[in-house]
Amino acid sequence: MNETADSYLARRNPVVKLAVLLLLSLMLTVIFDPVTPSVFAFMGLLAAWRLGGVGLARLLKTMAPMLAAAVGIMVANLLFGREVAGDAVLGSWGPFTVTQSRLMMGGSIALRVLAFSALSLSFVFTTEPGAFVLSLVQQLRLNYRVAFGVLVGYRMMPLLQSEYQNIRAAQRARGMAEGRGPVAWFQRTRHYAIPLLAGAVRRAGRVALAMDARGFGASPQRTYLRRLRVEAADWVFAAGAVALGVGTVVMLTAFGVTRFGVGV
Repeated sequence: MNETADSYLARRNPVVKLAVLLLLSLMLTVIFDPVTPSVFAFMGLLAAWRLGGVGLARLLKTMAPMLAAAVGIMVANLLFGREVAGDAVLGSWGPFTVTQSRLMMGGSIALRVLAFSALSLSFVFTTEPGAFVLSLVQQLRLNYRVAFGVLVGYRMMPLLQSEYQNIRAAQRARGMAEGRGPVAWFQRTRHYAIPLLAGAVRRAGRVALAMDARGFGASPQRTYLRRLRVEAADWVFAAGAVALGVGTVVMLTAFGVTRFGVGV
């Protein structure tokens, strides 16, 4: 999950980074134009690349599914978006009519999806899960039983992926053809799901027993080997990021680019 542990963003407090991400995302939810989300998406990718040390190729590869989703959202709005009386018609194909309001709405929503994704990547790729959980417990006072339970579940995901590969190899060794199409997919899922579920239940039981044996959850408070604090550099980062976001919106609004709206 963490690409470069020594990068500027990786050294920032996870809760502070999360707060900045939520504030910038909240700002985007009331903006109704295609340009402003594009600028935010560019800034998010630039931050992950230059300040987070994440490879540009990895960023673009991760953004590819989000780009496909954004294109799908835009096409759906172009074809099936609501009609506005007196709206300018840009083109028509059979029963489908593309209007200016549909284009603006589709472009705005699609680019906001990309902006949310780009900003999220700058958080995800530069935040270690253990540090994030510790920050939630120590800064936001989240119940440590819940936080560490979620962390244990998250860290079991690579084990499940490895077990899935082993089950798949075993099925192939027995001559089970995977095939194509929805029927073959359903059969594969049925053959893989039961062993995976059984293995996950056994592993979860062993982990729970080990945690109980160590007295996990016996006390409302606990000590920590690692202490995370909100330092001056974190406040500088938060102030700078929010100021950059607000300043960008103010500047684009002054040039008549940014449009605000609700219910888009």
